[in-house]
Amino acid sequence: MDNLYFSFSVAAWRAVGSRMADEGQWRAWAADAACADNLPDYKPALPFLPAMQRRRLGVPARLVLDAAWNLAGQFPDAPLVYVSHDGEINRSFELWLSLLREHTVSPTSFGLSVHNALAGQWSMLRGDMSEHTALAVCGDGLEHALAEAYALLQEGAPRVLVVSADEPLQADYAADAVRAPWPYALAMVVMRGDEYRLSLMPSETVSDGLMNHYWGALDWIRFMCSDGLEHVQNYGKRRWLWQKQDAQA
Repeated sequence: MDNLYFSFSVAAWRAVGSRMADEGQWRAWAADAACADNLPDYKPALPFLPAMQRRRLGVPARLVLDAAWNLAGQFPDAPLVYVSHDGEINRSFELWLSLLREHTVSPTSFGLSVHNALAGQWSMLRGDMSEHTALAVCGDGLEHALAEAYALLQEGAPRVLVVSADEPLQADYAADAVRAPWPYALAMVVMRGDEYRLSLMPSETVSDGLMNHYWGALDWIRFMCSDGLEHVQNYGKRRWLWQKQDAQA
């Protein structure tokens, strides 16, 4: 994949987290990450769903629906590309504990714990039978999702809804795991254009000692909210260069 690069435009985006829920809050956080410490918890209301359907949703699913639902209405006919590092990791841990204590698990909870369950929920809740893709990735998940979206655009899709979401493993589980700072979901409508450019740098330019965290979607939000025109994300042996082609992006 050396020397891979592609360009695209972002028609609209929305991100939600356990503290931030509108663009103004994200811009304030991008300028000073400490400001999130003083914000109240944000819990998506999801009034567009019946109560019984809401109760089944885990934290990542609630955030994804909050971030992406209105965008999907504004930009129809967009296949979904969903990407996550850990998926419904806390639901999975709860299943293990249930199995240890009760020697059984809820079939519903088990069905909703698999990695592509959220894409399936999205399809059913919206009545959308178009193409959906669920990616399980290592560090550079958002970059892989955008590459997948670009491929769909080249195949003729007018636009693609890209969603990146993660919920960190709860602190109660004393596992040796790297955790995102808080739950989040980023949704963006990607279209043909040259507003942004992503480049996978040649492997000989990569230092094995450089490693960014897996929640690169949060860095992407900061990049979009900033005046900077370039940013580099390092993921072990893969190094991505993010560029804004338009100073007004």
